[in-house]
Amino acid sequence: MVELLSYSFIQNALIASFLVSICAGVVGSIVVSNKTVFLTGGVAHSAFGGVGVALYFGFNATLGASLAAVLMALLMVYATLKHKDKIDTFIAASWALGMAVGIILIDLTPGYGSDITSYLFGSIIAVAKGDIVSIAVFDVVLLVFVGFYYRELLSIFYDSEFCQLKKIRVLLFNTIIFILVSLGVVMSMGVAGLILVLSILSIPAYIATMFVSSLRVQMVLAWFLSLVFMWGGFFVSYVYDLSVGACIVVISVAGMSLAMLFKKIFYNFRIL
Repeated sequence: MVELLSYSFIQNALIASFLVSICAGVVGSIVVSNKTVFLTGGVAHSAFGGVGVALYFGFNATLGASLAAVLMALLMVYATLKHKDKIDTFIAASWALGMAVGIILIDLTPGYGSDITSYLFGSIIAVAKGDIVSIAVFDVVLLVFVGFYYRELLSIFYDSEFCQLKKIRVLLFNTIIFILVSLGVVMSMGVAGLILVLSILSIPAYIATMFVSSLRVQMVLAWFLSLVFMWGGFFVSYVYDLSVGACIVVISVAGMSLAMLFKKIFYNFRIL
């Protein structure tokens, strides 16, 4: 084990997992509380279109995914304002279009021979120090925003109409929330890939809601569970030579199943 931890790529993977778990805990709690879990899947698959654009035109794939995710976030804000009753259809269409555009542009990329499975299923072993810095910076921005505007966010999640009457800028906050969620999805894609990222963000947060009521405590518990699932999946994948992202998801679902069973037996049990 000590020898394993001496490798720099293992150290980078563990650090990246730790940083992504912070993002997953906070962003996951937001989407679960705000009932926008389906949004994360739509953003992830739309971001793949950005990856295709980036590879085709020869610039950074993470930047392309981030731009596509932010564009998706802004379109989501518009859709919730103008077509709220059709938002699920809009997300599904964006989901399919993002995948289609990404695949077509990658097919058209001259001389592109790399394996795209790292974008689909994650490749935390190959995470670079630049990616770690990007995730760390995003975590700081996310934590500062949530910490500074926690009361406003809590009010908007539970009664946005009342917040509008209280002159809280609901539209501005929703826009920022959608953008942060979208960027959080992109940051998490490096661990689990766009196909599996939905579980990374939603399962730990869902488990947290079973046992705690406070949104702040939910974020902390979701962060801890995300870290346990990711590190557990990482070591299982290393020992048995399996896909990291898939192992993380299997362990996450197993953890959720145990939590649901425990909650069924001890129905009234809550931590806080």
